[in-house]
Amino acid sequence: MRLKLKIWPVIALALLMAVPCLHAYAGSLEEEILQYTNAYRKSKGKPPLKMYDLASVQAETHARNMAAQKTGFGHSGFEARIDKIRKREKAFVAAAAENVAYGQSSAKEVVDGWIKSARHRKNMLGNYNHIGVGVAKSRKGQLYFVQIFIRTDN
Repeated sequence: MRLKLKIWPVIALALLMAVPCLHAYAGSLEEEILQYTNAYRKSKGKPPLKMYDLASVQAETHARNMAAQKTGFGHSGFEARIDKIRKREKAFVAAAAENVAYGQSSAKEVVDGWIKSARHRKNMLGNYNHIGVGVAKSRKGQLYFVQIFIRTDN
């Protein structure tokens, strides 16, 4: 009986690691960004986007890397992120786009900033059916935001 108690935490940890980002964003900045993005899309007659866990993992990783200055601010590595989604999911990715931002302090502020930018707005209103969202904080407390938009066949 005692052995089972020691194994259980290891099994639980393994399960958590096997399913990264499974709705970990509920009630978070990521969820708020999805809500504001979908509200804007709705106001323009566009269908809502569905949160896509694998895209969120890629968005979160990119946000963390920018926040930690492992990569510069921007879209460097975008194609590699999309390729990881394709390979992992074996999904047909018909189209993809990415928005990045830093320095804003709320989901509303970052989404409003993207709406005011023609390029970012175009991505938000594009023909996509999924979104991944990532947010990370730098050591100085600055927030980095990433949206990955995906159109798949499923």
